[in-house]
Amino acid sequence: MKGDILVVDDNPVNLQVLTALLQGQGYKVRPANSGFRALRSAQAALPDLVLLDIMMPEMDGYEVCRQLKADPASENVPVIFLSALDEVFDKVKAFECGCVDYITKPFHAAEIVTRIETQLRLARMMRELAERNAELARLVETVELKSRALEEANRVLESLSLSDGLTGIANRRHFDTRLDADFRRCIRSRQPLSLVMIDIDHFKSFNDFYGHQAGDDCLKRVAEAINTVFRRGGDLVTRYGGEEFAVLLPETAPDKAHIAAERARIAVRELGILHNASPSETLVTISAGVAGAIPDWTESPSSLVKRADAALYAAKKDGRDRVILEGFEEIAK
Repeated sequence: MKGDILVVDDNPVNLQVLTALLQGQGYKVRPANSGFRALRSAQAALPDLVLLDIMMPEMDGYEVCRQLKADPASENVPVIFLSALDEVFDKVKAFECGCVDYITKPFHAAEIVTRIETQLRLARMMRELAERNAELARLVETVELKSRALEEANRVLESLSLSDGLTGIANRRHFDTRLDADFRRCIRSRQPLSLVMIDIDHFKSFNDFYGHQAGDDCLKRVAEAINTVFRRGGDLVTRYGGEEFAVLLPETAPDKAHIAAERARIAVRELGILHNASPSETLVTISAGVAGAIPDWTESPSSLVKRADAALYAAKKDGRDRVILEGFEEIAK
């Protein structure tokens, strides 16, 4: 079957002639002798094309066409008007209603067949185009979803690459990147930059005595305690390596960093983690060194690390469980 055509004409002779003609060309034909019957037929099953007379009683072809085009189900079914009306006004009105072609009576069989085949071919092309566009839209949506998933995966990977796998805080790579960026920014803004270097006292003996699992738990709890103290948006608490931590404090004067580091020292003591293998304490404690200043272009970020490290070394040499600000004595415990 070449197509399903709804033929609408109130003249029984015309209806019979058109039905015979189109069936002879291999089309399925549904005849309707009124506009109401035509609409009911189209609603029951969509035709591939409607061949529609204009001059009919009760409901003319213009109204039938308008109702077909107003229904989303049939709006894309091509309508060809077949009418004895030959005025320009009639044809313009027909196209305004939504028809795709207009054939004037008396008609020629070959012309009707050719025009029907042309419109059916165009309709098939439009359907195929719509299907391809829909498939393309689905592909685009799939690609966008995959792209968003990939972006999210990359964000997660980036976050993981900047985080310490054991403690969940920033890792050494993250610290190095931020130190360089914050150092340059504080040079430009003429704001202070402070650094706190922290070491868990006698951690090796803790690990040897309690085992590596207990050592890992200790590292995680100490990291969490330190992290609860340094909560400003710009603060960066880092596992610098092993049992050593580094806290980067942009726009923070050294004396303020000194006070915060002391709060961290107290927070670790208050964890109450037993350390029976320590030669100096019965609890896990930390030592900290603080350095800071308004950086300038004559210095390098590594110089700040060396100064904070030197203060940390002084704290450990002075008995541990204390905080030393470079150039000053330990803070009173």
